[in-house]
Amino acid sequence: MGGLFAGLQRELDRTRRRYMVARAYDMALEVARVLPRGARVLDVGCGNGFIAHHLSAMLGEPVVGLDFGGAPAARIEYLRYEGAHFPVPDKAFDAVLLCYVLHHAQDVALVLGEARRVLRPGGIVVVYEDIPETRWDQFVCWYHDRMWRDRTGPCTFRLEDEWRDLFGTLGFDVIQERSLSRWRSFTNPVRRAFYMLRRREDARQAA
Repeated sequence: MGGLFAGLQRELDRTRRRYMVARAYDMALEVARVLPRGARVLDVGCGNGFIAHHLSAMLGEPVVGLDFGGAPAARIEYLRYEGAHFPVPDKAFDAVLLCYVLHHAQDVALVLGEARRVLRPGGIVVVYEDIPETRWDQFVCWYHDRMWRDRTGPCTFRLEDEWRDLFGTLGFDVIQERSLSRWRSFTNPVRRAFYMLRRREDARQAA
């Protein structure tokens, strides 16, 4: 009986991994569409590293992953983040990726300030966020907070216009924005939003 359960657990683990890899591939493809090939990208809060791994192949340039804890599951260039300054030099990247990260940040101004610092002129920040629009979304966000707060601290979820206002306050212009279906993830069905940000001075020069 023990062998049967062990076999079922292994199959469940393989299925879960395949799902994570496939979902990461879809997100990496979405991000790759808005970045030029060869772009240098910093993936902040890279988690398992699968997005960075896929995106590296798509852009033809290694994507650097940054996160707390040990090395990610995927083989990527990885740096440990201690929660303050990014351990990378100024103006080193063409894009900073923040996939469902900012609601975990205890100091959003610090994180986006570091993104400004490491971006090259004309660089962009790509943000994905969960949006507590409906009561169902609020419940999912509440549950997510309960699951993560002991590891990252309390989560702060915002509506789309609240994120837009915050980005503006912190010196970024939203150059692209769109709502995403909650059914992108059946295990976490919450409303989502995608933002592309550019530093205000760069956005004005581009205009």
